[in-house]
Amino acid sequence: MLDIHSHILPGVDDGSKSLDESVKILEMMKEQGITDVIATPHFYAFRENLDEYLKKIQDSYNLLKSYVAGMNLPDIYLGTEVLYYYNIGESESVYNFTFGNTMYLLLELTSSCIGDDLFKDIRNLRDKKGIIPVIAHIERYHKSPNFKKLLKFISKENIQAQVNASSLFDDDYTKITLKLIKKGYITYIATDSHSATGRVPMMNRALKFISNHRGNHYSGALIRNSEKMLDEITEASN
Repeated sequence: MLDIHSHILPGVDDGSKSLDESVKILEMMKEQGITDVIATPHFYAFRENLDEYLKKIQDSYNLLKSYVAGMNLPDIYLGTEVLYYYNIGESESVYNFTFGNTMYLLLELTSSCIGDDLFKDIRNLRDKKGIIPVIAHIERYHKSPNFKKLLKFISKENIQAQVNASSLFDDDYTKITLKLIKKGYITYIATDSHSATGRVPMMNRALKFISNHRGNHYSGALIRNSEKMLDEITEASN
């Protein structure tokens, strides 16, 4: 099983603070049946220098890969969680942020950015750049006044979206997360894990929760979707 959203690279964002913490997170993931994980450190265009960012995450990735070699932990691929910025659909830099050698891009939104400019940029990412946008933790935006427009857009345009496993156990998000899964808006579930003590991986618990509340069909579909992406990533890496 692939986890498409995590902050396991040490010392690069608000995620893991050390190599040892990264190992602890990976051990938790393995116990939950996760065999592969994409490291998706945050990228904020308004405050990051692109070249410095890319070097920082590549160095951290190389360090972690070397450190865990031979530990029989989940395989790690490099990606990015990109905070949406205006005109991203025309940006050449987006190719630096995709998962491995694929065209998948994890796109973080804000409640205030949801609207016509965002929708245009997502179309441009797909149609002009060949990017496959994946909306990160879409359940977080449910209080946006344009949330229904976002759902209508992703349904009409067949845009992929992800929910966090931990949201199923958060009173603010449980109901909306289950509803989005049932209505067919969600392609992936991910841990969005940040630490070994606070924002920990909760994948196995979440999949059981979905099975109990919505049925095995829904949890099984989420697993199959991640497996399909993993096949594409593995093929692109060879």
